[in-house]
Amino acid sequence: MDLFWAHISGPQAHPAMVVLPYAILPAVGFPVVPFLVLLGLRFGSVGGIAIMLAVMPFHLTFSFWFTRAVAGRWIQTLAEKFNISIPQLPENRRLGFGFLFMAIPGLSYALKNLLLPLSGIRFFPYMGCAWLIQGIMGIPFVIMGRAVVQWDMSLLAVAGGVLVTIFVFRRKILGIYRHIMKS
Repeated sequence: MDLFWAHISGPQAHPAMVVLPYAILPAVGFPVVPFLVLLGLRFGSVGGIAIMLAVMPFHLTFSFWFTRAVAGRWIQTLAEKFNISIPQLPENRRLGFGFLFMAIPGLSYALKNLLLPLSGIRFFPYMGCAWLIQGIMGIPFVIMGRAVVQWDMSLLAVAGGVLVTIFVFRRKILGIYRHIMKS
């Protein structure tokens, strides 16, 4: 691990050692949290957040394209085989559903990015809700990465507090989502 850290954190390390894998790997199911922490470790809180928000559209775009062009048909076939219906939402409810779906807890980052396009949502609304919600939820992890490097317990506490707030907020959204889906 020390050798790995030396390659991504030292002054001789190229920023692409962190940025390029973050741009690609979440689209193929790799967990996003390690990359967010690394962005904070390598680039600081502000730089890490800026890079996170700038690079996130790359794997979101790939996820949307992959679902629509390749995986969507396979998932539909698999769902039919197991008698599972994938709901198609009316056009006027897709954006609201997209925001709720991205905010509710339970599914992984990559899975949400792959499943939301199945709702029939168009690309730009998908990108808006995925980028906004996933970006907000990623900020505390970037801050945590920076706090760990600096051994700044107050910064770590702030990031932890933001995470708890997001978790509580997501639980409330889950309740709203369940209520909406019943009606």
